[in-house]
Amino acid sequence: MDSKGPAEKRTEDFLDRQLSWVRKSLHGQPLSWEEMSALQQPGAFEILGKARDEYLQLLRQCPARLREYRKLQRKLGAKSALSDVPSVRSGAPRQDSIAQEAAELQYAGMSQPKIARALNLSHPNRKDSKGNKRPFTAEAVRKILARLRRETTPDKT
Repeated sequence: MDSKGPAEKRTEDFLDRQLSWVRKSLHGQPLSWEEMSALQQPGAFEILGKARDEYLQLLRQCPARLREYRKLQRKLGAKSALSDVPSVRSGAPRQDSIAQEAAELQYAGMSQPKIARALNLSHPNRKDSKGNKRPFTAEAVRKILARLRRETTPDKT
């Protein structure tokens, strides 16, 4: 016996009758070049709009499929809303002000262990992402200064 109800069957029959580009558009799948050219034909958006309206009417009778469709549309909407927003670089945030402070202390003649102590005094509440105390070390200062030098020196090309 078929486990699909009559509403589910009508929805599947409706999708089977649709053109491939309409079916893929309703499911949020990428279109091929041929399908994209079909979408650019006159009247294509009207066809897609009518198909979407009818599909939504059918989905109202299938709550599980409607839930999936809403989830897909939410995902696609978020993706399109973020399409022109630059992504955030992974890793810890940059510490340019601390690097500049360390460079000034080095320019004043301090060694890297002394710079680390001075930075720990001026930034006593420095913590990592888990909330643990994270004091500056001479090695951390060396890396901060090396990165600052790499970013400020012009290329020799």
